[in-house]
Amino acid sequence: MGHWKTWASNLGLALGSLVLGLAVGEIGLRLANIQGLKKLPEPGHAVFSPSFFTQSDPDRGWSNRPGARGLWQYEGESYVEVNSDGLRDKEYAIAKPKNTFRIAILGDSFTLASQVPAEKNYTSVLEKTLSNCSKFQGKNIEVLNFGVDGYGTAQELITLREKVGKYHPDLVIVSFFIGNDVIDNSRKLENNYYRPFFVYKNGQLEPDFSFRNLPMGYSNRYLITTVDHFPDWLVNNSRILQVAKKAELEYRKNNLVKHSNELSVSTFREPKDANWKEAWQITEDLLTSMQQEVKNKEANFLLVIIADPMQVYKDEATRKFFQVSNKIDNLYYPNQRLKDIGKRHNFPVLDLAPAFQSYATKNQTCLHGFEKNGTLCGGHWNPEGHRLAAELIANQLCENKTGL
Repeated sequence: MGHWKTWASNLGLALGSLVLGLAVGEIGLRLANIQGLKKLPEPGHAVFSPSFFTQSDPDRGWSNRPGARGLWQYEGESYVEVNSDGLRDKEYAIAKPKNTFRIAILGDSFTLASQVPAEKNYTSVLEKTLSNCSKFQGKNIEVLNFGVDGYGTAQELITLREKVGKYHPDLVIVSFFIGNDVIDNSRKLENNYYRPFFVYKNGQLEPDFSFRNLPMGYSNRYLITTVDHFPDWLVNNSRILQVAKKAELEYRKNNLVKHSNELSVSTFREPKDANWKEAWQITEDLLTSMQQEVKNKEANFLLVIIADPMQVYKDEATRKFFQVSNKIDNLYYPNQRLKDIGKRHNFPVLDLAPAFQSYATKNQTCLHGFEKNGTLCGGHWNPEGHRLAAELIANQLCENKTGL
């Protein structure tokens, strides 16, 4: 009996000391005004797309918010205006006007292009350029911009089904960014779970909308902290837990950057593991589904490859160093693989990389990036990059290389 009393007494002292220590810690952190992070219980996508012009979307994860407008200054600068149907574009009639050749362009942030004024976006420049092409002489040209920040091919396929069809385009262009689109298409590789994926069920590719029931704090597997497993009421009332969450999150963010860089580099290599092999197969199946659905609507299809900034860097030595240091056999492996997909399934593919690299090297200029508030020669296209992209796409269409 005496032994149990001693044990109980020691336990009581230990618990009392712990409670006292926690209380002192809570008071100290509050007096010092040291802030942490509370839990975010509501579902949503804002942690991944923290822009004023996006909204949650039940099928695509997020989408452009109709009617949104405001100044963008995070990389480049522009005044972003979203039309009533969620396009960063002017208003278009749903019914296609007579004598009009209508093009719909699907893509991610390169196509949305919040980094440059709307009139300098490649979609707008393409519209003007095609008006001067003899092939389209006498035609009214419309190029509709369906770009949304962060989209992968899966979200673009859903956009094709839900948004594009009603406009009855004559041509659908899918812009594919080498840097992350294959990753975006794989639930096993992509970090952001707050988006739809396509997965194989009984050998068939089917949409997975499980993100609809995913709390924001659990959307990114690499940003889930130990504290996130505690009840909301406890975390939101404990400064100690909030500070612990913040500290662990910073650590995890650093690891996430490292992980993301490693993933991006893997895009340039022939896949060795099952996850990457599946990611490429999903990508191929998504693209062929899009091509077939466009064909069924009696329209034409074109895949445009947007190069990774390092593939078109102006200095050959820098490109070579990147390739050798990351043990990459062929810096243009993903581009060739996409072109091979086009050949197998009989749809045209325009790879912008060769012309971009040649132009950047010859003129010793950067087609990506912004000196003022971005990474020069990195990130998204600057106005010169958009102009060149529009010129190359226009040449493809005017020379009838898409079978129009």
